[in-house]
Amino acid sequence: MCTVTYVPTQGGFVFTSNRDEDPKRSASRIVEDERGASTVYFPQDEEAHGSWIAYSNNDQFVCILNGAFEPHQRKAQYTMSRGMMALAFFDYADVESFLTAFNFEGMEPFTMILYHQGDFRELKWDESDLHVRKLSTAAVHLWSSATLYTHDWWVDRSVGFQEFVSRQTPDQVGIMHYHKTALAFSIKALQERLNTTAPLTNVPVKTTSVSSIEKNDKGYAFQFHRTDDRLKLSTTTY
Repeated sequence: MCTVTYVPTQGGFVFTSNRDEDPKRSASRIVEDERGASTVYFPQDEEAHGSWIAYSNNDQFVCILNGAFEPHQRKAQYTMSRGMMALAFFDYADVESFLTAFNFEGMEPFTMILYHQGDFRELKWDESDLHVRKLSTAAVHLWSSATLYTHDWWVDRSVGFQEFVSRQTPDQVGIMHYHKTALAFSIKALQERLNTTAPLTNVPVKTTSVSSIEKNDKGYAFQFHRTDDRLKLSTTTY
């Protein structure tokens, strides 16, 4: 949910997401679900039952990050969890249908990355307006959760990741390793986000898993690695 990258490749792309969350909400299986005309695959949040990243056999994926532009004060109740909203995307025919028909009112602020058969978008909801940006499938991208990382952290990580990609020309395995090491959650980032140098204790956040979707000339290959143990799951959709 918190640091996400996209790297174009000769055969498609590699899209990778770190989940920085309370370890109690880590996933232990990949769920297969029929939604609309698609079969959807995703690691399931064991508490809320939604997901932060999902893809389908119809050349689609979705990923959610917490927050839009700045940290926000959480409300006691929202109309739907962001993880369930991510799965709801697959109920629509395409991105435009989702943007037109889904009611975002009452949702907690989020950043959503959507891909549907080459239509690549970034959505940011700040509780009053939906900001939509078309993305290039030929460019390298990096996103960080606004609730955990400042703009300066995003800039530094973006520059470092761009240098890594240009220097290494990495594959899916290499990108996942970079996520586990260079892009793992840092308590220093949260201190800067909170504008404090005081030690932070009992923070229930860590990088619990790294998930990665690779699109190649055959289809999609998905990898899910939990960081607290040796659990590694994978699926392929050809």
